[in-house]
Amino acid sequence: MMASPAIAQSNAETVVRFTGFLGDLRFSAEQLRAELDNATDDTAQVAIALDEDASAAFALFTRTHLNQPVTMFVCGETAAAPTITAEITSGFAITDPIERDRAAEIVDALNGLQPCPE
Repeated sequence: MMASPAIAQSNAETVVRFTGFLGDLRFSAEQLRAELDNATDDTAQVAIALDEDASAAFALFTRTHLNQPVTMFVCGETAAAPTITAEITSGFAITDPIERDRAAEIVDALNGLQPCPE
């Protein structure tokens, strides 16, 4: 059962997760903001901006996983599977292109406006 938007935004439910050979990193909706990026009529990417503490954890995670593949999960689904080529200190992550309507639903979920889409 999915949590209501008010509950999802007020607890530590994981909405974004990164996994790699050397660890796992999880973020709740409280730790990030999201928006659509590179949108076309059919697809869009979900751009994620992490808060200060989450950005520091993400920088350490990417530094630890240099030249290794990692998987990014958003709302429980694989959203990207890059190889980390440099430490990411900007606090930003972006998904691969996905269907635009689904991307918009995911953005709303990451911003605490609704549960993650099924």
